[in-house]
Amino acid sequence: MSSKNGVIGAIITVVIGGAAYTINQTDLVNNFAADSGLSQEQAQDYIDNMTDEDFASFTEIGGDFLDDGEIINGIVADMDCATDEYEWESPTLTCEEGKNQLERIANDSIALGDAYIKLDDESASEADIRNTISLISVVNDDYDLEIVGYFLDFDVIDETKKSGSYNKALLEAALDSE
Repeated sequence: MSSKNGVIGAIITVVIGGAAYTINQTDLVNNFAADSGLSQEQAQDYIDNMTDEDFASFTEIGGDFLDDGEIINGIVADMDCATDEYEWESPTLTCEEGKNQLERIANDSIALGDAYIKLDDESASEADIRNTISLISVVNDDYDLEIVGYFLDFDVIDETKKSGSYNKALLEAALDSE
């Protein structure tokens, strides 16, 4: 989900690159609610109900996105629109369009994975944080592509987007804390 180090009351300390950022939980909740569309209360409840298992290093998160991107690229490489028919094809989603959407998702996931991993590097900068925030938005938007609904159910899509929104909110709060 995200990298979180040390919660003391309403203050969260997050290490990005070689810098420690002290974040006010209220800012995190406000950013999360704004990005996810949740109410302030829902955003607070979501954060309050997170457990230690929900957190990982930026490198671990990035590795998951890299792995997902590579898996999707493998699926795309095996697709043959000229000879095969896929159960997800429809009048609004041709094989070629589905393949293009999957390629987009794969490439965006790989870019986000690299960006997350960069955040654990000692040389990570505010520009790297902003880049990661931007890529989180791109990947969250990818979950709205038609092809995604054929592979993931609504609950998985919703939770994945919330996780991305939480990470984005955390990074935005870190930038705002300076």
